[in-house]
Amino acid sequence: MQAQRHRGFSLIEILVAVFVIVMVASVVMLNVSSPTRDRLAEDAAQQFARTLNYALEEAEYANTVYGLFAERETSDAGGIAFTYKRIDDNRWVSVTDTVLSVVLRFDPELDLELEIEGTVVDVTARPVETEQWQPVLRLLPSGEMSAGRLIIEDSNEGARFWRVDWTIFGGAKATLEQP
Repeated sequence: MQAQRHRGFSLIEILVAVFVIVMVASVVMLNVSSPTRDRLAEDAAQQFARTLNYALEEAEYANTVYGLFAERETSDAGGIAFTYKRIDDNRWVSVTDTVLSVVLRFDPELDLELEIEGTVVDVTARPVETEQWQPVLRLLPSGEMSAGRLIIEDSNEGARFWRVDWTIFGGAKATLEQP
């Protein structure tokens, strides 16, 4: 008697192996390639805290007043953008620093609440007359600024949110708040 030899895999075995590989690959791709809104909120909070701390250090180093300007963008999305400017000859001018010259844009799906010294700031569109546009926060050469917080939450979830707190001496820190 001769033993039967199997030559290769059956069609069912190949299909099962391909199915498992595709499922694993799709789970990995979903977790790696597309950021969730929670990750967007975390990145926004961390970036805001880092640039705020950096701007205060720059104000001290350059011995000039820096301002944080906030505006609601007028596009259909309506996100909020933060811009840093400095005072030069009693006018607010754009900064040339590579870090602070980048506009911080927040995704429209994120709800923001900016509070400076206990007062909620209503962020509106930029006025037509740019001389009327005033900063929501001034960063002084003495290393001081108004204390405040920025709350960033997903407009669809509302359960978890990120909070950036800072004192009059800076120290902006982003923390995740659980309900």
